Amino acid sequence: MNTGNIIFWSIFCIIFMTVNGIAIFNKLKHIDYIRSANKVYRTINNIRNYNEGWLIAYLRKIDPFVFEELILLAFRKKGYRIKRNKKYTHDGGIDGKVFKGREKYLIQAKRYASYIRPEHVKQFSEVCRKNRCYGYFIHTGKTGSNLKNEMPENIRIISGKKLYELFIEKGDDVP
Repeated sequence: MNTGNIIFWSIFCIIFMTVNGIAIFNKLKHIDYIRSANKVYRTINNIRNYNEGWLIAYLRKIDPFVFEELILLAFRKKGYRIKRNKKYTHDGGIDGKVFKGREKYLIQAKRYASYIRPEHVKQFSEVCRKNRCYGYFIHTGKTGSNLKNEMPENIRIISGKKLYELFIEKGDDVP
């Protein structure tokens, strides 16, 4: 083997190990977010003080990727099949997919402290329309009355009391 081949294979091995290392790291982070979501879900159901205010405040503090996993976990607990994304960023506006029977629903999760932005809902509605399905826009903020009056038909908002009911184990219906 000549020096050129040794250098080539050395560089190839370094690149191969780096790429695989990044993939393994990302997979481990994904697993960590799922585990954290399970812990948060148990905490929510152990506290269960029937006041959605504490839940909203609590959810605003957790990691956004854990929030996404928590939502998928709650849907799974309600009897939906779920499909996770392979990555959390650059996901095309889809934070996950849930299935009930033959129906597919896209999930958009937002941790807002104030009013939700109508353009986010409209963009998500377009994504759902392109995917020929309905969507759940799930958030910790407030929904303005103007948005409630102009809600796209293919989007269902889950926030406040409905968000609380999504996470509390007491039935199989999504609010």
